Amino acid sequence: MRGAEVIITDRGAIRLEGGPVAKPHPVEAVIARMLARVGLVPHQKAGPAVTVYVAEELLFCKQFSLPVKGSGIKQAIGYQLEMLLPFPNNACFFSYVTERRKKETAVTLYAVPEEFITPHLQELAESGHSLAGLFPLSQRYLNRRQGKKKWALLLPGRMNTLLTFVNGRLSRRLLCPSSPTVKEARELSGCDTVYCPKALESDGFAEAESLLADAPLGKAFNLLPASYRRPDYFKFVVAGLAILNVLSLFLLVGIKEYRFQATSSRVEAEIARLQPEMKKVNALGSKEDRIRKEIARLEEIGRNPDLLAVLTGLTDKLPPSAYLDQLRMEKKEAAILYLDGYADDMGEMSTSLQGLGEVSLKSTSRRNNKNYFQMEINLP
Repeated sequence: MRGAEVIITDRGAIRLEGGPVAKPHPVEAVIARMLARVGLVPHQKAGPAVTVYVAEELLFCKQFSLPVKGSGIKQAIGYQLEMLLPFPNNACFFSYVTERRKKETAVTLYAVPEEFITPHLQELAESGHSLAGLFPLSQRYLNRRQGKKKWALLLPGRMNTLLTFVNGRLSRRLLCPSSPTVKEARELSGCDTVYCPKALESDGFAEAESLLADAPLGKAFNLLPASYRRPDYFKFVVAGLAILNVLSLFLLVGIKEYRFQATSSRVEAEIARLQPEMKKVNALGSKEDRIRKEIARLEEIGRNPDLLAVLTGLTDKLPPSAYLDQLRMEKKEAAILYLDGYADDMGEMSTSLQGLGEVSLKSTSRRNNKNYFQMEINLP
């Protein structure tokens, strides 16, 4: 719902009382009192917020393009102000809206000399009113429902102004030396619907007063300087919450770091306490490994045949006429004794050696009147 409005024309200011204005939230009021108490914002008289509109005929408007994008657009517009404005740029209120295009940035600039506006703003401030904004008069008719449409607005005055809006943006602004007909206005604006304040039904214009039923958007072309704007307590709250979040983050990081350091200290102390015991355990483990290897070696030796007993038995059982050229022993699945030599009587020799194990005659040959043999004995 609209609050109080003031329209500044060349004949003076026109006060329009809107519907009831919503009271500030109790939290906002408390924040305002606290900020005023500590001196961050000045004490202000209580009064309803007023939105001020300036007649289009008092405003200077310029639409142009700049081959600049990004953060440099603000500086580029600042350089253009001295060349574009017909009055000193340090003695005026101005605002602009930009729209990015493929290779350039479109700029719509509004400006008004301070001398036309300042007396009215001071009068409102002295009477205890807070200023919600200072906008061109055309912004009074731009509401949320019209934000997604293409339409035109014809504002009468010493020189009629035809404004075209597309998707909530001012697309074109034409000054008409004479009052155009609805057909001419449609051709000039390219819109099927053209609104006009206090239009007669016979003229064919849509009634602009129907647009005032909804609250204005109040986003673009706010000419009000910072010194007149009411404090945005929401920003103070957001800044306070942001600072609180940062402090909470630092506190959380500090707590986590403290816990990490405390845990690390406990772990290091426990490691230092257990280190001597771990050395003992490692020493005992090494000793146990050596003992196991020694036991395994002894068990391996224990399973081997007694070589001395084998040689003693072989000496006792070998016939006197036998002679050994070579004797060797291998251990695979079982211990095997290999005998190479010669004997006069092979049968007697095989019978004599049966007590040592399973005797197997592999080969025999006769050379130089001697019986040579190769024999294997599987030892038990």
